[in-house]
Amino acid sequence: MNKKSVKKECINLSMLLLAAVFGAFGMHVFVYPSNFAPMGIDGIATMLQALTGVNAGIYTLVLNLPLFIMAWFILKKRYVIYTIVFIVTVSGMLVVLEAVSFYQYVTETDKLISAIFSGIMLGVRTGVMIKIGGSAGGADIIACAVQAKKPYGNVERLISLICYAIMGLSFFVYWDLNCIFLSIVQLIVFEWVMKAILTPTRNAIEVKIVTKHPNEIKEELLYNLKHGATLVESKGMYTDNENSIIFSVINIRQMPEFMEMIKRYTDTFVYYSDVKGVRGNFRWQKDDVAK
Repeated sequence: MNKKSVKKECINLSMLLLAAVFGAFGMHVFVYPSNFAPMGIDGIATMLQALTGVNAGIYTLVLNLPLFIMAWFILKKRYVIYTIVFIVTVSGMLVVLEAVSFYQYVTETDKLISAIFSGIMLGVRTGVMIKIGGSAGGADIIACAVQAKKPYGNVERLISLICYAIMGLSFFVYWDLNCIFLSIVQLIVFEWVMKAILTPTRNAIEVKIVTKHPNEIKEELLYNLKHGATLVESKGMYTDNENSIIFSVINIRQMPEFMEMIKRYTDTFVYYSDVKGVRGNFRWQKDDVAK
């Protein structure tokens, strides 16, 4: 293993530890004292803890063991090893946090805060684990295993059904509809945060310019806005007039300057839309070189 690989593994293990901290603290501080169950095996372990008094970390490890065995024969070994290390770390942390009576957010009136903050922390946990090539266990392992065997199957629907079933089951543990509402809020926040982690992007604007002045607009885009573009020749369906269509992506803050530039070409048609992510050769800063 070369230095680059060693460095990458060290970074991944550091990220794994960070994910474990977020996961354990999110569960211990916010979920357990608020009497609701998250999705997946976390939710099952939480309900078992509420019923038996045995630490959820132990249940989390035990419930994941058969999934580890299954995953070892189906999925990539690196993925399984990362997941095992993560689950063992989280389970140990949960036991320790309970043993030292670590702080818990206990409230009767603001449980929504628990759902929101636990959703954020668990979203970070799962997003980081997926990003480094592992998982947070439970439903994630099931999803990957099903995907490996049936790559065109609707895995998302299967996992959603499992999660909703666990949420519904939690009512018969806590006997309070609020537990289901809190679980749904947590799930929404969780999915939003996880998506944000897995798609770290900066927003931009895609512009499409239908014009008879491609050379002039080219000068504006390249030398004033400092962005490249793609030029396609076209013909109007109604008029049969020859036109050019220019495709480009620009920074949001450049839109006022762009619109002022377009006003100088009164026979030009422009439409634009948000771009959720840009990666590759794109000029973000004023001093970046346009290529």
